[in-house]
Amino acid sequence: MSTEIIGLQSVDSTHKFAIRLIETKKARECAIVAENQTNGVGRCERPWTSVRGNLFASIIKKLPDQELGKLSLTVACAIHAAILKYIPKDLHLHWPNDVHYKKSKVSGILIAIVDDWMVISVGVNVNAAPYVADATSIAEVCGVKFISTKEVLKNILVSLEDWFNNLVVLGFSCVKNYWLRYINEMDCKVTIRNGSDSLTGVFGGIDDSGRLILKKDGRNLLVSSGDMFLNMEGIKVCYE
Repeated sequence: MSTEIIGLQSVDSTHKFAIRLIETKKARECAIVAENQTNGVGRCERPWTSVRGNLFASIIKKLPDQELGKLSLTVACAIHAAILKYIPKDLHLHWPNDVHYKKSKVSGILIAIVDDWMVISVGVNVNAAPYVADATSIAEVCGVKFISTKEVLKNILVSLEDWFNNLVVLGFSCVKNYWLRYINEMDCKVTIRNGSDSLTGVFGGIDDSGRLILKKDGRNLLVSSGDMFLNMEGIKVCYE
């Protein structure tokens, strides 16, 4: 089953565009893709640096009957599997739903639930890495000048359908096993930051609901949301 694709030359944010479609009762299952974003948005309302030549897309789907944590990790598996076609080695999942090549970010994912709809917004550094620390692009890793964003989007849409089907038919265990295979920080000391709160411990993987397991003081703490950083202990973090 092919997915309707709405192509835009320029938009403030494909994510915001998708939400506007839902709020104005014009939503249907589709993918919104733009050549340029003027106000791209990432997780926690952080700006997403939108460099031309990269993929900026938001996919609207009817909300599956699954827990949000499981859906988020399933989406990450799908994006990772699609990019794995280009980067078969050293491509890792980074909790909660980023894709990294070694320690450099290749893709970020933002998920929103609005009414009975799910908005999956995906930013993939296809042809250029933004001028931020620890980022790279598929083309840079592959040593090529150009990769078709349309081809990458097509692979992502197919992979999403495959992984949502896996979640329904095989259950979350297939998602969890995939994550455990491609996690790069297992048993490493990490800091989880959520707003102005932070917690440091040892990363112990994910549980059967998709929550991060943080080993601290002989206990397993379960974390549902936040950002994970390596080796932040002793680093002063300033909050605006």
